[in-house]
Amino acid sequence: MSASNEWTEGHLTLRGSEQGTEKEDFRTVNREPPSDRIKTVRWHDYLSSIYSTPDRYHSETWTSDYDAEIGHLLSKFGGPPSHL
Repeated sequence: MSASNEWTEGHLTLRGSEQGTEKEDFRTVNREPPSDRIKTVRWHDYLSSIYSTPDRYHSETWTSDYDAEIGHLLSKFGGPPSHL
């Protein structure tokens, strides 16, 4: 069992980035994805033991089929930040 396994979702929408569901070790804050989301990214913060260094990374969990919109929005708002 890990010492800590937390994550936060972020959604790229037509208006920019919006925060999604957050999972901390002892609670989860659920947020419905926006209806106009184009891409969803999850930022992970994983600590395998109290003696290890945290692993921080992001993964794409959902993307729309509209490649042209994705490219336009990524150029307008940028890619996912390193954290929220």
